[in-house]
Amino acid sequence: MKNHIPVIILFLICSNTILCQSIKDSLVHELENAIEDTTKIRLMCEISVDFIRYNPADIAAIEYAKKSIELSEKIGFYSGVARSCYNLGVIYQNNDNYSKSLEYLTKSRDIYENLKDKKGLAKVNNAFGKHWYTVEKYEEALKYFEESNLLFREVGDLTNIGATYLNMGAALDMIKEYDLALEYIFNALNIFDSIGEKRIICSSYLNIGEHYELRGEWEIAEKYYMDGLKLSKEIDARPRIADSFYHLGRYYYKKGDLVNAKIYLDSAYNKANELESLLRRMEVAEYLEHINKTQGNIKEALMYAEIYNIINDSLNKIEISSQLAKLEWERDLERERQLQDKILQRQKLMRNFSIIAVFLVIIILVILYRNFRIKKKTNQLLSEIDELKSRMFSNISHEFRTPLTLILGPLDEMIEEGESKRPSTKTLKMMRRNASRLLALVNQMLDLSKMDAGKLKLVLVENDIVQALRAMILSFSSLAEQKHIHFEHEMPDYPCITWFDPDKLEKIVNNLLSNAFKFTPENGIVKVVVKLFSETRTTLVPPFSCENPVLELSVEDTGKGIPKEHLEKVFDRFHQVEGTSEIEQIGTGIGLALTKELLNLMHGNVTVESTPGKGSKFKIILPLGKNHLKEKEFILIETEQIPDKRKTKIQEELQTVTAEEIISNPDEQLYLYADGKEDLPLILIVDDHPDIRTHVRQKLKKFRVLEAADGKAGLDISIEYLPDLIVTDLMMPNMDGVEFCKKLKTDERTSHIPVIMLTAKASVENRIEGLETGADDYITKPFNMKELLTRINNLIGQRQKLRERFSREVTLQPKDIAITSADEKFLNRTIDIIEKNMGDGEFDVASLREEVGLSHMQLFRKLKALTDQAPGDFIRTIRLKRAAQLMQQKFGNIAEITYEVGFNNLSYFAKCFREMFGMSPSEYIKNN
Repeated sequence: MKNHIPVIILFLICSNTILCQSIKDSLVHELENAIEDTTKIRLMCEISVDFIRYNPADIAAIEYAKKSIELSEKIGFYSGVARSCYNLGVIYQNNDNYSKSLEYLTKSRDIYENLKDKKGLAKVNNAFGKHWYTVEKYEEALKYFEESNLLFREVGDLTNIGATYLNMGAALDMIKEYDLALEYIFNALNIFDSIGEKRIICSSYLNIGEHYELRGEWEIAEKYYMDGLKLSKEIDARPRIADSFYHLGRYYYKKGDLVNAKIYLDSAYNKANELESLLRRMEVAEYLEHINKTQGNIKEALMYAEIYNIINDSLNKIEISSQLAKLEWERDLERERQLQDKILQRQKLMRNFSIIAVFLVIIILVILYRNFRIKKKTNQLLSEIDELKSRMFSNISHEFRTPLTLILGPLDEMIEEGESKRPSTKTLKMMRRNASRLLALVNQMLDLSKMDAGKLKLVLVENDIVQALRAMILSFSSLAEQKHIHFEHEMPDYPCITWFDPDKLEKIVNNLLSNAFKFTPENGIVKVVVKLFSETRTTLVPPFSCENPVLELSVEDTGKGIPKEHLEKVFDRFHQVEGTSEIEQIGTGIGLALTKELLNLMHGNVTVESTPGKGSKFKIILPLGKNHLKEKEFILIETEQIPDKRKTKIQEELQTVTAEEIISNPDEQLYLYADGKEDLPLILIVDDHPDIRTHVRQKLKKFRVLEAADGKAGLDISIEYLPDLIVTDLMMPNMDGVEFCKKLKTDERTSHIPVIMLTAKASVENRIEGLETGADDYITKPFNMKELLTRINNLIGQRQKLRERFSREVTLQPKDIAITSADEKFLNRTIDIIEKNMGDGEFDVASLREEVGLSHMQLFRKLKALTDQAPGDFIRTIRLKRAAQLMQQKFGNIAEITYEVGFNNLSYFAKCFREMFGMSPSEYIKNN
């Protein structure tokens, strides 16, 4: 029998190879016929798994796994890549190529983590655990088994949960944690029992029996071995039957019951022979050799000894190869660790270098950005300065051009009239007033220039400061009356003799009060409070003791206020609050700047508080006397050297002019000059400067004239009176000329009125802006009155021609005219309404007025201005033209046409027809 054992072993190996080959051939045939790439990947994975199960050493298993990886990567099927890498890792693990196994298992784990595939990740962790169990690192293996068990529990895979419990129990047994190991094994047994996995239950019984056998509890071990054998036979699990026979034989052998031991071991050997399990046969042969030798069966003992030696030699070769592979793997692993350490050191150096480089780049970028910000801020400041200068020159130009107009205009007229006619005193006063205005502006510019050059000094006189302030403040009473503003003032009732500069103090007070009155509406309040303190500002200066007093003066108004974002800039030179309807009213933008710098020169200070919509409060603190001044900062003059009252008179005139300029009450802006001549054209003059309005009005003697002080009042007057022509200024408070003109030209009621725009802004951009809003003409100040009169006559003449043209052409077929002005759109709409109601004899002027949406007077004036026809005549004209058109088209007889065009009386129709066409309807039909 001993000579036949190698042959039997070879036969069993060959039969196993034939079985594997048949399975492989079946899968390969199916793979060749597969069409989809994913199907091929699945089949190659199954082939490699079958090789793992039947012959892990076959190189074909590795090749199929690698091909599966290549195809999966090619089509981007990452799940297939992960599965194939897992299979290849298990193949290398079964062939003891641990370095390759770890490489592919790690790759599979990384992909499953990116895909968040918990089940795949659990399988890989279980494979890692088996790897560390194989190399006898049980604690490391236990850690991976636990991670795998946790993931399998998350996905609810009961079979693999039980399998990982068994693996954990085995690892715990190796580190002698018997109680915990037994707990995990029973957990696995309960799971397998619940899902009916009887084959695995058989293995669990044997594991439990071994566990109790290791602990020396023989009776419990025998019970589980018997339960395992019984269940194995019940389900015909031949590998488990062989294992059960082996464990029972070994159990009885250890107890000394050789008879039962031999019975079970003979059965175990036969089953192992059927299953071609070399290791089990070798283990059983060793026990049978000892039993037969003990019983005196020497021949059988020798046979089993020979079988043991043959199998042992074969397995030793495999073990040696495995140990060599393990050593090679450990060397590879060590080399890989050293390489990883070098890579980590290199990466650390590169990381440090990158951090330093990034830090340097950030520093460079910060420096560059800082320089860029500085450069940008500098350019912005330069741009703002240029803009301020441009605005200053524009506003100064405006301030100069208006008074120059009122000086040069009358001068030109005097020159033309010669010495025969002396100018009126009113005209001369107006010229002197505007010359004084120019002088005041020039003086302000000169004061600023002197301060910039450091050449302006204080001119101090010793006088009563209270009396001087009272004169300055009360001079604004007339202005308050003209503007209907309640003017309150509080001042000390005792004199205070001290040194001060009356001229500069007067400029400061005038600027503050002028601004307050300028921006306070009618029925508002302007309040001035003057207080005098001692040098320490603790007590009021008593009467007649004014040693180095301090002046506190506040000006409070209930005007529109200053936006918060502009408060810090109101004292900047040439600064103006933008975006307000009164931007042009602010002037040159140097008044408050001059006030601030004059106070700085006098060692004083000014502050402002303001709430938009409620008003503003300016407060100045000014030390008086001369003790706080350096000798080079002032000069002293005697009281007798102060100029006479002529200067004050001129200033009062200027204040009066200022009051007239800012009047904004519409009830006081409407003046009609015509002497009852209703047939004369009606001209509206819109300008915030009363002298300009007066000057222009006096030259328009052959017209009826209306006046308005701003665009808002001018718009209301235009809608109510529909003037024949409007002369307007560009720069006005409340509503400037651009907005005024835009509203006129976009309103159907006023779109036909021609507009001449007067302005001090003479640039091409300003002219284009004015003309784009619909202005018909544009005249720059200072202007020649003859030029203005000529342009007024031309526009009125052109309007008369246009009226005749509309009357002649735009009646029945207005669409034939090429232009589409707002006026013609209005006429088109009006004609469409009449044509829509052509056959309605009840349709009259009242019906037309309701359809058009204008009042009776507005409709009358609009149609009269455009067609020189009243609304009733206009309706009748269109009906008669339509009747003539129907006659030409042979629409029907005269009676039918009469009713078709809305006439209810044949004789009245014939009368109107003859008046318009000079012939009766029947004659018209005959001639046409």
